[in-house]
This record gives sequence, structure tokens and C-alpha cells, in this order.
Amino acid sequence: MQILNLAQNQLYGAVPELVCKLSNLKNLSLSYNYFTEVGTECKKLIQRNVLDVRMNCIKGLAMQRSVAECAAFSCKPRSCPDEKSLGLVPCSIGKYEQNQLDSSASSVSAPAPRTYSAFKPHSL
Repeated sequence: MQILNLAQNQLYGAVPELVCKLSNLKNLSLSYNYFTEVGTECKKLIQRNVLDVRMNCIKGLAMQRSVAECAAFSCKPRSCPDEKSLGLVPCSIGKYEQNQLDSSASSVSAPAPRTYSAFKPHSL
């Protein structure tokens, strides 16, 4: 994969380092989201102008959203109220599936193809 555009999707949290380790990546746009941190590999891509993280909520980087805008976003309810569903892409699930999750309570695991592990470099 050489080009990946995930701009303007209201994504948040840390940028997965696995995405930044894609070996053939030429352009990765994560701009206009609400990411809060980047790791070492992602910082290297920012320096090489491969990774665009403008207008996020990453402290210490230029051209980010205002503190007020980031705070307002972080206070909004998410479509993933159950932390166990945060690994799913998309994290929101249907009503039928939610009922199953509620009844099984403690043992929830996401199917591998729907998680960030799907971004393994050898499978792309």
C-alpha cells in the first residue's frame, strides 16, 4: 500500500504504529481527525512529509486543533460506549450483536480481520 487517506473521519486516540511501519507508504493522510499522539515511527514519517496529521489534537505539533475544540470533542459520547468494542473497525455494531455482547459480558473478542491488526505489512 502506497497511499492511504483516512482524513476527516473523527478518528481519535493514538495513531497505530503498525500503520506507520508500512514499508511502501508514500502518503498517509490522517488530517482533520482527533488523534492525540504519535509514536516514533509515525514521527519519522511526519519529518519526511509522508504522514499528514494537520488539524488533530497532538500536543507539540504545529497546525493542530485548538485545545477548546479537542476538549469539546473528547466530552462527546462515542458510538463505542463499551471499551471492548474499541478494537473493532467500525466500532459501532448492530443492535442484535450488541444484545449478544451484553449477555456474554466478560469474554468479548473482535474477529482479527476487523481490527487494526489487518494493517500488518506482510498482508498488504
